[in-house]
Amino acid sequence: MDIKMEVLIALGSSYALNCQPCLELHKHEAIDAGLTMEEMRAAIAVAESVKKGAYDLARQSAGNLFGNIKEERCCPGVSKCCP
Repeated sequence: MDIKMEVLIALGSSYALNCQPCLELHKHEAIDAGLTMEEMRAAIAVAESVKKGAYDLARQSAGNLFGNIKEERCCPGVSKCCP
């Protein structure tokens, strides 16, 4: 596997795992490896699809186990946590 592929996987994984420091680090590594913003956005888009699929499946499973789940913010109003 070449360095570009490794960095794209790391970038997408960082996004999927919600790791902001890792995302920033791997963005710099991607730039150093010669990746374009378009390639980086594509990696994020793939990670977003996987993340959303997992979320949707988990939500459906929880609904089956516990009934309809009301979606609420974890904190009131607008904050850094829940913009």
